[in-house]
Amino acid sequence: MSYNKALWAGIAFSVSTLVVGCAKQQTGGFTEIDHDKVAHTYQFRYQPRQLDRAALNAYITQRCVQQGFDKVDPLPEEAGTLPGYTTRWFQCNYKVKS
Repeated sequence: MSYNKALWAGIAFSVSTLVVGCAKQQTGGFTEIDHDKVAHTYQFRYQPRQLDRAALNAYITQRCVQQGFDKVDPLPEEAGTLPGYTTRWFQCNYKVKS
């Protein structure tokens, strides 16, 4: 029985890794992997050495502006679930005007 469980766990992991890896990668070397509509946040996955940060910043700024926001706050980077990848959340906000 334990062999069957291990086999199914391996198959499930392989399929989930394949599905996660199939997300559309943007031209700057990043992929949008999650979006929280309530918190107005977007999560991206990328390889730090291959990332075009200017392209990522332009993309997330455009997404926030489309929703009526005028500021983007990057949250801390985290180690990704895929080896060699990093993930980061960005939150759309409003600038404080005095």
